[in-house]
Amino acid sequence: MDISKSINFDYTPTELSKVWGSSDEEKGEVFTNPDVVDLMLITSGICDDILDENTRILEPSCGQGEFVLAIVKVMCAKIIAGNHTLESNFLKRKIKAYDISSKNIEIAKQQTKSILLELYSDKAAQSLVDEWFVCGDFLLLELPELFTHIIGNPPYIRIENIPKKLLSTYRQTFSTMAERADIYVAFFEKSLKLLKDEGKLSFICTDRWVRNKYGKKLRSLIGQSFNLDLYIDLYGQKSFQSDVLTYPAITIFSKSKKKHSLIVHNEEVNNAFTSKIYLALKKGKENSVGVFRNDVVNNEEPWLLGGCSENLLIRKIERKFLPIEDEKCRVYIGAATGNNDVYIVDDELDIEDSRKIPVVKAQDLKDGKIRPSNNFMINTYDEKGVINLSDYPLLEKYLESHKVALSKRHVAKNKPDKWFKTIDKVHPDRAYTEKLLIPDIKSKLTVVYDSGEYHPNNSIYYIRSESWDLNALKAVLTSGIGQLFVQAYSTKVAGGNLRFQAQHLRRIRIPSWENVNNKLRKKLIKAGERNDQTLAVSLVAELYSLSVEELQIIGG
Repeated sequence: MDISKSINFDYTPTELSKVWGSSDEEKGEVFTNPDVVDLMLITSGICDDILDENTRILEPSCGQGEFVLAIVKVMCAKIIAGNHTLESNFLKRKIKAYDISSKNIEIAKQQTKSILLELYSDKAAQSLVDEWFVCGDFLLLELPELFTHIIGNPPYIRIENIPKKLLSTYRQTFSTMAERADIYVAFFEKSLKLLKDEGKLSFICTDRWVRNKYGKKLRSLIGQSFNLDLYIDLYGQKSFQSDVLTYPAITIFSKSKKKHSLIVHNEEVNNAFTSKIYLALKKGKENSVGVFRNDVVNNEEPWLLGGCSENLLIRKIERKFLPIEDEKCRVYIGAATGNNDVYIVDDELDIEDSRKIPVVKAQDLKDGKIRPSNNFMINTYDEKGVINLSDYPLLEKYLESHKVALSKRHVAKNKPDKWFKTIDKVHPDRAYTEKLLIPDIKSKLTVVYDSGEYHPNNSIYYIRSESWDLNALKAVLTSGIGQLFVQAYSTKVAGGNLRFQAQHLRRIRIPSWENVNNKLRKKLIKAGERNDQTLAVSLVAELYSLSVEELQIIGG
């Protein structure tokens, strides 16, 4: 694919600003801390190669120029230290930096020019920044050249916040931007394809794509043509100048045939840390900062970045057993209403009883049990689909009193005549059948048995089974087996919690119920009924044929 000829779609900066609006939040602006910027410049080789005549550096989303400023400071320091005399024309093709905000571009130019004035005239410095900085949408612009180094912090924008016209164009242009992929995935794809042979791409970005379903096409692209040189998770570190909801990771990819990756976990970023990583990459030899692995990138499969022993156990279980849904244990998500304040009510609300279904929310699950709130979810569906609201005059009166708020929802704007319906369909049959309830965001997998009394809200995932006894399955999941898989395939969010989403729960492997002997079945059921995790761990050791060392991995 020739990236320079792939796009025939462009906006002027003024038109682009109108399409996006003026909000910085909409455009995913988060600025990187200086220590992290320095680490990325050093480990990507920019500091070593900055004065090489062949070096071409790209910053796809430069914001107010934090990466370019750092690059120019390094460049000027090297010119002075080496007593070089470099004409400004030599530097004109050295850097290209893009941003969709004209305000950001002007700030970046001013700050960069102030550094250049130490070495060059006002005219030469202005000429350089005018050449380096471009106001425009990097994803839509045609770039005729390739780069030796690409670095930056791509914008993190959820697809709901991307203007529809742009989103459609992005999807048509970038094959990796599939399903619910956020915009940074497209930045990865285009940047990777702009690398020269042996070139390096260094991004700091949310780590969700390395495991989530929507990242599989990007993982496949990397597996086919690029090497993961470095992966640093930054859980718990202050990597940005403002708070973010997701944890970031630093990744360096090269357009090369290397086969090993340096994996580094949860370290404080400082000069000593940066030096150790630089030396490990330079020498291809491990030191105290991380480990080299050659099994991380595996086509489109999620990257398992945990310890070797955990990964080996997961692979062993995956070879031996089938995914949970293949054993007839279906995973669902609870119903989203679009406005819980309106749709979740108490029994005192005077509406038709047939429109009320007992509901359970994540906050109702405490100490392994359901602590009922005695609330109900309004059901705007029947067996035929969305109800005829006039058939339920009490409900109609109630919802009409909230029509202004309900009509502002995305689901109502798409179907104005059904403005009153919840986002998801409510399934009474699922409410009144037994199931296992799993709250979405927790540090540890929590599983609660429901005999068939409640419909889960969308803060809860749940499992129904046509094969396994659900108390026995509860014992297996809470033994440490469930945590092992979700922790490997999920990503952390603010507070260090995991997402126990359907795509992660479906990764869990279990034996076939028919292959479990009756004696073990009874013990598993008892362990689940009693919330006896100690007993569950010992039984799972037998069920999965775990060694003592493997048992310790899951917490036994």
